[in-house]
Amino acid sequence: MNKAINDQEARGVLEQLQPHKPGEFTNPGSSGWFLSVKTTMNTGFALCIIGMTLALFITLSWQNSCTAAVYVSTVNELVNAVTAANTGSDHTILVNKGTYDLNGEYLRITADNVTVRSTNGARSDVVLDGNYVTTEIFQILASNVTIADMTLQKAQDHPIHMMGADDHNISGVLIENVHIIDPGQQAVKINAGGSGHSADQGIIRDSLLELTAAGRTFVWDHNGSCYTGGIDGHGATYWRIQDNEVRGFWCNGDLSEHAIHFWSNSADTLVERNLIVDCDRGIGFGLGTSGHQRGIIRNNMIYHPENHGYSDVGIGLESAPNAKVYNNTIFLNHEYANAIEYRWSVTTGVEIRNNLTNKDITSRDEASGTVSHNSITAQADWFLDATAGDLHLTGTGHGVVDTGMALPEVNDDFDQESRPQGVGVDIGADEYSAAQGSSPVLPPIFLLLLR
Repeated sequence: MNKAINDQEARGVLEQLQPHKPGEFTNPGSSGWFLSVKTTMNTGFALCIIGMTLALFITLSWQNSCTAAVYVSTVNELVNAVTAANTGSDHTILVNKGTYDLNGEYLRITADNVTVRSTNGARSDVVLDGNYVTTEIFQILASNVTIADMTLQKAQDHPIHMMGADDHNISGVLIENVHIIDPGQQAVKINAGGSGHSADQGIIRDSLLELTAAGRTFVWDHNGSCYTGGIDGHGATYWRIQDNEVRGFWCNGDLSEHAIHFWSNSADTLVERNLIVDCDRGIGFGLGTSGHQRGIIRNNMIYHPENHGYSDVGIGLESAPNAKVYNNTIFLNHEYANAIEYRWSVTTGVEIRNNLTNKDITSRDEASGTVSHNSITAQADWFLDATAGDLHLTGTGHGVVDTGMALPEVNDDFDQESRPQGVGVDIGADEYSAAQGSSPVLPPIFLLLLR
């Protein structure tokens, strides 16, 4: 990578937002609250129970499995439900179908175990629209929070921002099946709070993050640069970034942030089975001297079409000792020379194996590691539809099927199909099977859409 850390990147390490004004949160109304009851029973056991014993079992099962939820249909109801959850009320908030124009309202979650999701599980049916007035749609300062099954669009800064609480770290946040469109800065931001406490051990999966032409214009006007990207993690440990699709993070006048990036003393990140299309930079551990410890990048597909003027590397390791880059497929049509880079003398002990690319894998600035069983001569016709980002293999005749190195950390592929399918492990993210030559295997993000 050629870009130095800019001022906005540096300030991201400590970035956080506080409530806009004191007393903003109000007590919820009493209407619109319902009870959702789930009853479970072991049938075999129940058949053995008679009389009062059976009645007691049913009663206890009902008491232990019922959960209260609040259903919301307006912005006010949604804001009030989050406020109530923060003060101990119902922690499951189900959002009914519709578009919610937030226009400055935002959802700051400070209580553990809160879930906000669409009622029917269809992310296209619930749209929370910031209209570039709401700075951040969700601010999360609590553990075991779930945001799922909805679309978030046009936040002025970050649609989802997670940070440590004032007096403790948070963990266990789950972002699942969320579509984020046109963020003003990074789509998902993770960093320490003002007191230095971190946000760790979270999962982001089965989600689509994208920047369109209209969003790109706003980014430039809002920031005066291409200060945007997909997922940006600072000081974060043990995050799992799985089965997502990230598209379109680039600008004509400057280099965008990564599609997926963990740095600023992050560690032990797992990035797997993601599809990245048309983003200036793909996946990064570390940047400059702001590093990352260990972690695995595996089974990802990264495609970039023509050069936008500032395109960069597919996978970059900077100040990232002991990172592992296994079985990724990278096909870049822009002019940048390298598909994978590892950089700076502190970057030692890295392993780069079984990757399939059309560009070089390069050490820079005295970085060291082990590079083996990679192929850097990929051609577009090796893949089912390279220009659409479908980098599944078309056949066995390219010297990458059955020629990889067996690795204990890689026992499946981009589609979660087991490895090996033949006499050996394949190089790249796709483990070839004869059936896929005529019928593409859909990546997990598309399988989710077909539910």
